[in-house]
Amino acid sequence: MALTDGDEHGRGLDRSVSFSDAVFAIAITLLVLSFRLPNVPSHGADARLLDDLMDESGTFFGFAVSFYVIARYWMTHHRLSILLRQVDSTFVGLNLVLLASVVFLPFPTEVMGNYGNTRTAVVFYGLAMTVTGLLSTCVWQYASVRGLMDPRVTPEWRRAVLIRGLSVPAVFASSVAIAFVSPTVAPYWWLLLVLQRPVFRRLLPGLDDPFGSPARNG
Repeated sequence: MALTDGDEHGRGLDRSVSFSDAVFAIAITLLVLSFRLPNVPSHGADARLLDDLMDESGTFFGFAVSFYVIARYWMTHHRLSILLRQVDSTFVGLNLVLLASVVFLPFPTEVMGNYGNTRTAVVFYGLAMTVTGLLSTCVWQYASVRGLMDPRVTPEWRRAVLIRGLSVPAVFASSVAIAFVSPTVAPYWWLLLVLQRPVFRRLLPGLDDPFGSPARNG
């Protein structure tokens, strides 16, 4: 049965957005499963518990990075859902591939928590994050090129979003290269993600205004 115009603009769009939000929520929730409850004897439990918690520092770091990145991808997807006016079968398919990548992220996060000092774990984590970021950008670009977004969105804003969208996978992709030199240094490279937002706000002042200024639109 062919989709009607109402399906593409109404029910189809609403269901796609709701399903996407649910998957992002599940992925973020699953991150906590990477933690392991310490098993310490009652005698001298205080000191032993502190040592065991310190041993989980890699897990805490991986959780923090993954939570931040998944939340950032969700915010990007949320902004897209606000601007979307319709969906088509290709968009739905691309979005499902993105969601599959997002819901997979708790696994490399757990690998990082357990084997974060190894090159394999860092490269695996960096590649998973890179692929997810590129898929997120692909979904955005498809919606933009195919005219699925609000027509009032300016070309300048679309370019700014593309640049910002590629910045996250660029950080992780470059960290993969760094990991082959030093797997202990590469995770610190991910801290650049925190600096990106203020930098882009300064370099791309219209990033939060998809429709341009009133004077410009007038």
